[in-house]
Amino acid sequence: MSNNRSRSARRALAAALATAFLTLGSALSPFAPARAADSGDLEQFLDSVVGTRSAGYAIVVDTSQSMANNGSYDKVRSVLPAFLESLHSEDLVCLIPFSESARACDLVSRDEALAKLDEALPATPEGPASNFGRAFEQALAGLQRAGTDVGGVLLLSDAQMHAPDDVKYRDFTASGWPALRKQASGLPADRTLTGYGIALAPGAEVEQVLAKVFPSYRMLDASGARTREAMTAAQDDTRLIQAAQAVAGDKGKGVAVSWPDRPGNGPVPAGSDLRLRLTATTEALPVRVTGLRIEGLPEGVEPTGELPRSVDLGPGESRDIDVTLSSTTVQRKGWGSGPRTETWQLSVDGRVSTPVARASERYVDQRARLATAPAGESLAVRGTARVTVDPVRWAAALGVLLLVLVLAGVVLLRRYRPVRGTLSAEGVDTREPVRIPLQGRGEVTVDLSPLIAGDGSVRIRSVPGPLREQPPIRLRCRTADRPEREIVCSPGQTVLLCGIEFHYTTLPAQRR
Repeated sequence: MSNNRSRSARRALAAALATAFLTLGSALSPFAPARAADSGDLEQFLDSVVGTRSAGYAIVVDTSQSMANNGSYDKVRSVLPAFLESLHSEDLVCLIPFSESARACDLVSRDEALAKLDEALPATPEGPASNFGRAFEQALAGLQRAGTDVGGVLLLSDAQMHAPDDVKYRDFTASGWPALRKQASGLPADRTLTGYGIALAPGAEVEQVLAKVFPSYRMLDASGARTREAMTAAQDDTRLIQAAQAVAGDKGKGVAVSWPDRPGNGPVPAGSDLRLRLTATTEALPVRVTGLRIEGLPEGVEPTGELPRSVDLGPGESRDIDVTLSSTTVQRKGWGSGPRTETWQLSVDGRVSTPVARASERYVDQRARLATAPAGESLAVRGTARVTVDPVRWAAALGVLLLVLVLAGVVLLRRYRPVRGTLSAEGVDTREPVRIPLQGRGEVTVDLSPLIAGDGSVRIRSVPGPLREQPPIRLRCRTADRPEREIVCSPGQTVLLCGIEFHYTTLPAQRR
């Protein structure tokens, strides 16, 4: 059958989806919350994110005699062609009619299942039993062989479970049910399986048997009045599970930057034609880059032409953007003047998002957590700058130099404070003291031989401190028979050092 017919059938089924999702909420299993959605937006979101990822469907149809009542079996046969046509060409599907036993689940393509529909289903329901357990055995075995990441088992029945001749499944206490549930629960972490229940008559035991086997299940219709819409909901829920997996799988991905024409070694000369390549690293989500710009350009260098305002990429898609940069800056101020060769490290920046961000939060309750900016290679570009003398820079440098000199001068003045005064030295046996004039910042050395027996000298220097205060002096005395000793003497103070009395007197003009 043609793809146009398939798409038309899909749209016809999706038209009733919004109402179906809203009204099915009370009938859904607590393990899977209802998703109310506008059918058109949902279809667009699924086509965008899921794309061509395949899903597996096992359609389990009760063919016991009771299905002939109230046209239940005829209803199933009438809706199955439209459902199969609505599947995607990559999907796999099997039909499992069951009564006291069940047909094997041989997964085939949508078109092959349509071609063999009449062969797969009996013309009338004449089976003596409703052995759900045998049907689920075949469905689980077939879906596990298929290897699709998402699978769904659609159970269509109008009756209570009835398998009196089967020891494994004759009632819910039989031995076969735990093994079935273990099989349904034992899929790898990257695969999911959901049971979908569609009752063809009120009171059917469909939900109870689903809960017995499937850890994740949904009861889509318990009245027998919305069979067509329920099957559409099963397909969309399966694709929503695929979409949720796809959104989670693209976490941290985004857009990679590369320069495919860059040379192997050394920078690219400015003025050359450059090719910038943006590649979506996502596997499912489309991405969009806005505010695209090249960072690292000096003043006056701009790309020839404007960069695109927005770039849209499909998963894994690449787009090349041709860029040419001028080779010389308009002007750059520096310490000197003239042309100067420079190397610029260029990178690409912008904002990365996905057009389906809001739809992702709406339909699968997941935020698309992509990298927020492009990431990848930088590019070294060699160009020329016209440099002129910057008076502001020179003035600032001279100001800094002057400040350093002032600070250094203050430090030196504080360390070597000027002294104006007289130091008198009087020995024990001398009648007249020796007067030592003090003037300036330098160190004064005086011979002490006239005051002591033997050789000796005293060195005199001001003590570092605030400039506004009259400085004390430090005396360092050395004699022939003793090591050097020192003492600090303040203005007006008399001290004893090396057996000599020293008295420090400042000039009257310096007295405070």
